Amino acid sequence: MKKLFLAASLVCASSLFALSVDSASAKSHFTGYKLSKKLGVKGEIKDGKYEFAKTSGSVKDILNGTKISLDFDKESTKDKTRDKNIHRTFVKNLDDSKISVVFSDIKGDESSGVGKAKLTFNKVTQDIPVKYEVANGKLKVSASVDMSKDFNLAKSYEALSTDKQISALHGKKTWAEVDIYFDADVK
Repeated sequence: MKKLFLAASLVCASSLFALSVDSASAKSHFTGYKLSKKLGVKGEIKDGKYEFAKTSGSVKDILNGTKISLDFDKESTKDKTRDKNIHRTFVKNLDDSKISVVFSDIKGDESSGVGKAKLTFNKVTQDIPVKYEVANGKLKVSASVDMSKDFNLAKSYEALSTDKQISALHGKKTWAEVDIYFDADVK
């Protein structure tokens, strides 16, 4: 009887910590920075495809093996002039605007942790560290990349950062650091 009670308690306890992710709510975002005061410029990459390893369970169950497919050509900052400038400089100089991500090695608890992402962008694949958090009904996974060093983006970054029109708008300072993340609703 004690074994039955213990087994039932463990099942109930584990279900208390299980998450369910709404895969239809998933979105990918980025924040680039300009001006010497490092003012953030947010954007979204539209029409991403999200294949969650599982749609319920622990964060580790959900994220390990999750795949994301994006195309940076479908970025939007909600400013037509800015988007046009990004496309005529940065995107134009990419070898490939497609992005693929696979998460692995997720470690942590049900509120925060770390892991790896095998990210392919501009025909270059790199493992990058990620961190995740679960708060306010959202699962958010984030990382940072350096456009001057990572993914062979130096040519695209140089075109963006040295363009006369953009440079004037950025106060002659376009930061190489870009924060990237995706989020999805969870219960």
